[in-house]
This record gives sequence, C-alpha cells and structure tokens, in this order.
Amino acid sequence: MARGHLRRLVLAGLAVAAVAAAGGATAGGAQGSSVTVLGAGSTWDAIATAQWAADVHNLYGITINYQAVGSTAGRQFYIENQVDFGDSDIPFLPAELQQLNGEHKTFQYLPTVAGGTALMYNLLTPAGKRINSLQLDSKALIGIFTGTITSWRDPLILSENPSIKNLIPNTKIIPVVRADGSGTSAMFSDYLRQLQPAAWTTFCHNYEITPCGETSFWPLTIPGAVAQKGSDGVANYVVQQTNTITYVETGYALERNFPVVLVKNASGHYVFPSSQNDATALIHARIQSDLISDLSGVHTASAPTAYPIAGYSYMITPTKLQDGFTTAKGAVLGRFILYNACAGQRKAAQLGYSPLTPVLVQGVFAAVRRIPGAPTPPPLSQCANPTLHGGGLGGGPQGNKGPTVTGSNPGGNTSSGRTSGTSGTSGTSGTSGTSGTSGTSGTSGKHTGQKSSSPGQTNPNGQSSGIPVAYGLTLSDNQLAGRETQVLNHLAAVQPSSSVPLLWIAIDVLIFALVPWLFWHQRRARTTLREYDSHQTGGGD
Repeated sequence: MARGHLRRLVLAGLAVAAVAAAGGATAGGAQGSSVTVLGAGSTWDAIATAQWAADVHNLYGITINYQAVGSTAGRQFYIENQVDFGDSDIPFLPAELQQLNGEHKTFQYLPTVAGGTALMYNLLTPAGKRINSLQLDSKALIGIFTGTITSWRDPLILSENPSIKNLIPNTKIIPVVRADGSGTSAMFSDYLRQLQPAAWTTFCHNYEITPCGETSFWPLTIPGAVAQKGSDGVANYVVQQTNTITYVETGYALERNFPVVLVKNASGHYVFPSSQNDATALIHARIQSDLISDLSGVHTASAPTAYPIAGYSYMITPTKLQDGFTTAKGAVLGRFILYNACAGQRKAAQLGYSPLTPVLVQGVFAAVRRIPGAPTPPPLSQCANPTLHGGGLGGGPQGNKGPTVTGSNPGGNTSSGRTSGTSGTSGTSGTSGTSGTSGTSGTSGKHTGQKSSSPGQTNPNGQSSGIPVAYGLTLSDNQLAGRETQVLNHLAAVQPSSSVPLLWIAIDVLIFALVPWLFWHQRRARTTLREYDSHQTGGGD
C-alpha cells in the first residue's frame, strides 16, 4: 500500500512538472514563435504602456514584458543590457552618455505619449468632507515641496482659495516625493526651476543639488516630507493619508478618483490637467532633432486653457543588432511601437494622457525604420491616431481645431468664476475634462470648456529650436556608485526575457522540494509498517 501511495505521489509530481512546462511554453508567446521583448523604466507613462502591451498581446499574440521601475533605473537597465528597450521621461544624463559611448551601444528616443504631471492631494475640511477645488500657483507649489510652506492655512494658500478659505484645515502639509530616481521629479523640478528661479536656487544651495537644475532625485531630508517609490507608491500614500500632496501623472489620480490641484498658468487661469489642456500647452514645446522636446514654452504658455506642467515620455531603443537584440525582437518591438503611435493613441485621453501630434508620429515612424527587423510603417493615412484625421483628441469632425471635450475632474474638483473650469459635486470618475473660462457650477462632476488649439496642429516651430536640451543633475563618480546600488536592488524585479528559465526554475524547485519529501515519506511509511507488524506479532490489543 505504501508503494502504491508513493507511486501516486511521483505521478502527481510529474504532472505538476508537465503543467509548468505547458505554462512556460504558453508564456513564451501566444503564437508559439514570438519572442518576449523586455522593457523597463518610467512609471509616468506606465498606465498607457501596460494597456498597449495587453492590447498587442490580444491582437497579435506578441509579448511585451514592461517593468515600471522609474526612469533612472530604466536608463541604467538599458545601459547594462538588462532590457531590450528603456523608457524615460528625460534623456540620458551626460555621465550615462559616456557609459553608452564607452560600450559603443546604440540608442534613439521615441516619444510614447503626452500628459500632465498633476498635483494629487488628500485634504479634508474640519467637518471631515473632502476638499476638491484647491488652487495653487508655482510660488505655493515650490514652497510646499521645498519645505518653506508647511501649513495648509499658509497665507499664500488661503489667498489663492477665497471661496474655500474657511474650510481649509489648520494642519501640517505632508509633501510626498519620489524616493527613487524619477523622470516625474525631473519634469516637476524643471517647471519649478523655470518659474521660481530664486527660490529654486536657494533650495539647491540648502540641499546640495549640484549643478542647480532639474533633478531626478528629490532631496529626502525635507522636514515633514515622506518619500515613496514609484508613481503607484506616492499615489497610494496620498489615498491612505490625509493632509498629503504629491506630484504624479494625471492618470494615477484618475484611477483612484482623487482630486488634483488646479494650477495657475501664465494667463492667470487655474487649469485642470485634462488631455485637451495638456495638448494646448504642448503646442509650445520645441521639438529637437532627436525628438526630445524642450518644454520651456509649455511652462509659460499663455493660452487660457494651457496646463503648464505637461510633457512627454520617451522609449529608448537600439538601432543595431547588438547585446542580445535580434531581428526577431526588432519585429516584435517595431509592431508594438507602431500600435502605440497609431491605434493606441485613441485610448490616450481615457487613460489620462494626450495623443502624439502628427509631427511626432512621423518622427516615430522614422525611428521604427532604424530598428533592425521592425516592420515598415504604414502610410500616415492608415495610422489610426486621432490627431491625424482632423479629429483632435476624440476623432470627431471638428478638424484641426479639435473638439470641445467634456469629462470629470477626479474627485469632483470645483472652481470659482475666475478659474479655468467648473465641476459638480458628485465627482464621478472621468478622464479628459477640459476647463472653460466662465466657472459656473454643475452637478454631474463634469468640466465644460471652450474650444482650444488641438494637438492635431503641428508645432509652429517645426523640428526646431536649437535650444540645448536640459539633461538635469550631473552626478559625481561617488554619487553614481551610490545610485548604482539602488538600481541593482531593482534587478530582481525584472523577469527573464524568456519563459524557459522560469520553466527550469520551477522544475528545479519541484525536484529539490518534492524528491527529498518523497524519500522521507517512503522511509516513514516503511517504519510505520514495521511498527505495525511488530505490534501485531507482539500480541497487542
């Protein structure tokens, strides 16, 4: 009987191994022949990237394994050949470029999606009701995130919010910053640096940010501040803790139905970071020859509905066969990119982003042609990007001017008559609400807005600016070594680019865990049988 039981256990173990093998084969590609392409980087555009990866797997049976570990880690993974493509909200830093050049490693930038960096917050009135109509300008924001404004009832904050002045609690502000190297930190710091140069210079001096420019590494010793990893990390902390505020891509607030700050723009209007308003500001971006955009004009855009903290995220890909990158991987990666630039952009507004403009789509197509093994891009007339066919953000009939978009501000933001938009009280979740200029109140949680320039318009400056791209913080060798330790800690989270290693790991675990147990079980069964026989022979009960 013991032998029969042992035989069943062995057969069960082999069945588990067979299931693991079948699962490994399936994970390798829905069509059996697809390779898995591995990427890592930005959390700012991770919502869109995850959606597109799911789409292409369902549509084409190809597998994109993307790890949202932050822009800094993504760039480092690319340098160290841990991934097939990187993803970052800013270009390589000078020290990173030296590493790439030293290894003769090729790279190029491709914009993935546009969007706004929002200020998500959790603030309650003394009666416990959520405040959802907070308005702030760059002076208040730099004070909050550099530690010089510490109370929600600071006179500057109260002066910007006369309609809710008596509802703002007398509590400490808890700024939530990124603990890891972050392109979101870089974009937000670039905005503050440009609009509040004196305060930013003082901040640099106090916290040893050298040289004093945009930074991917927010200082972690600001009194009262909390640091969290990743966009999900900072957003989740805000959801769980009152009196908090963080900077994060708008989609993360939309996912959680939490309010975001209406930010004052150059025209004096307080604006919600909707897809349309981001696009209006990004018309003033100056596109470099490498497709990286200088955002100085975005931060100071004078259109009434321009959201001033808008920008792009970028994919980083090779242009030659090297470091394990093959034509088979190029075919999968190219197909993924073409879907992103065309049909994928139709989902941008729904996810809290803004679609790429025609000039950027053309740049992406040119970059795809440089990827070994990638398919030839289709004619632009066959690209389903909504900005290419006179439909602005939503593919409607209003031509290059774009449609008037409606949608709700997460958490139901309300705003006063002099602000850029309105919302109701229900705060139903939405994605693309634009802001108007009249500021009347409604009941459905929707913003209505005037028509404004669409992202369907090409950049009036062409490919153009000649303004050097700001590369951000330059790190010394010792600082780089310290950051390297942080990057290496993330490596364990990156899965192998093939399912085969996972299969052998599963089988190894099965062998080393199951086989000793089987022998132990067999010995125990034999001992029990001998004891039973001895008991029977000895004339027991």
